[in-house]
Amino acid sequence: MPDTHQPPPQTPEIPQTPDMPIVAVGLIDDHAVVRDGYKRYLELDGKIEVRLEASTAEEGYQALAITPVDVLIMDLSMPGIGGLEGIRRILNRYPEQTILVFSMHQNAAMALQALRAGAKGYLTKNMPPDAIVQAIHEVMQGGEPIAPELKEELLRKNQNHGSAEQEHPHLALTPREFDIFLMLADGNTVEDISQRLHLGTKTVANYQTLIRQKLEIHNAVDLYKYATRHGLL
Repeated sequence: MPDTHQPPPQTPEIPQTPDMPIVAVGLIDDHAVVRDGYKRYLELDGKIEVRLEASTAEEGYQALAITPVDVLIMDLSMPGIGGLEGIRRILNRYPEQTILVFSMHQNAAMALQALRAGAKGYLTKNMPPDAIVQAIHEVMQGGEPIAPELKEELLRKNQNHGSAEQEHPHLALTPREFDIFLMLADGNTVEDISQRLHLGTKTVANYQTLIRQKLEIHNAVDLYKYATRHGLL
């Protein structure tokens, strides 16, 4: 659980009235302790009910068919297909689903890719729990909650789109390319990724070639060094 003694978020409180509907929430995170802790805290709000829990994006995808929710809160770093691919698949089947990413990665590039994939907000695990509650109500009212420490950098990257991609080529990767890039950088082979994403090995190999070309990297070691240098692993 994050440190609840951190100062409260500076965003204005969302006013609640007795007739506000219950917000049905789903939690997808591979750590049961994290899910249990946040479930307990979120439900103290009185207007939030956690109705779905899953440890992988695949489990969450299947559970949504039985238990629909208003807001799906999901991690990015999980076994299986992972968060970015999970967002893509969920939104492909449920295009109206609201997704908030909840990640340990305090990195604007990760946030940018999650938003490109279709997430409506990006929260980090160092945020106090009351900020997570605030974000749920904010997104239900059409907002796009972003972790405070990332807002300024995300705005800067969006304003300087072309120059930012020249300086950091990984920003030019599509969400699918970025996901495969992280898997490769983390030591997964083409065959590993093929099995995880249910793609042909030739398709993954083609992605690998394209990613290396975009990043101007020629081997696995340099791919790993690039990812660690930019705080992506």
